[in-house]
Amino acid sequence: MAGSVDVADSVVRAADGTPLGCRSLGAGPGLVVVHGAMQDGGSQADLAGLLAAGHRVHLVDRRGRGASGPYPRAAGTAVEVDDLRAVLAATGARCVLGVSSGAIIAARTALAHPGMIDRLALFEPPLSVDASMRLDLAPRLDAAVAAGDLATMMGLSLKIAQMGPPWLFGLPVGVLAALSRPMLRSAPRRAQAAALAVDFAVVRDNADRLAEFAAISGSVLLVDCAATRPYLRTAVAGLAAVIPGARRVTLAGHRHGVTQNRDERGRPDVIAPALLDFFG
Repeated sequence: MAGSVDVADSVVRAADGTPLGCRSLGAGPGLVVVHGAMQDGGSQADLAGLLAAGHRVHLVDRRGRGASGPYPRAAGTAVEVDDLRAVLAATGARCVLGVSSGAIIAARTALAHPGMIDRLALFEPPLSVDASMRLDLAPRLDAAVAAGDLATMMGLSLKIAQMGPPWLFGLPVGVLAALSRPMLRSAPRRAQAAALAVDFAVVRDNADRLAEFAAISGSVLLVDCAATRPYLRTAVAGLAAVIPGARRVTLAGHRHGVTQNRDERGRPDVIAPALLDFFG
């Protein structure tokens, strides 16, 4: 983020009073970015810097991460939708970019509060269509959550979401858990791992419910990557088929991490032009 860009940190209060940390930068119409799993509001900071020339970009920490408070005991899509609604009301923003599981939350918010979002960009929402995701592993994930076993949660999440090279998520869960333990030495990573339970609750809440998204109003941009996992491309294609007037952009040669910061192997410069064209 360039030194000339106006940056401010603030706190938005959720409906239940929980603080939601928000970093805002740039000038112009408001644009809220809703991050995905194993991320926080700062994960799209480089992308926000590219979008800030024409927008006031709001990077929100979803609960359990960064400067935000905890989730309630039972949390899923409804809590996330209420939180995004609070952020939109507080900032006055009418544009939203949802990334991965954050895209499901953004789409659900557009459905629950029609007219609140004018322009909605959805990047690779992990919507399971006809068992396209390994949700058969969800009971094992529930058991790991109940046991507080973050390493096993990470291993199972790699199996379910199929992130990384195919040889990686083809390994046994125990091996994936062992490989995840060094990452969990970092406090922010532990917080992100603990929040995986809610990310997968959102995924499960919305499995095989593609047709419901046909009721989204406003302008919609769907973005996927040509080299991403097949189930993500299936989800985007399905949304393109059911949302009237939705525009689809496919980024050639890239994968699911493209929105992330450069030091996390993201390529924000690749996706920013499509977003600037749509939101501009």
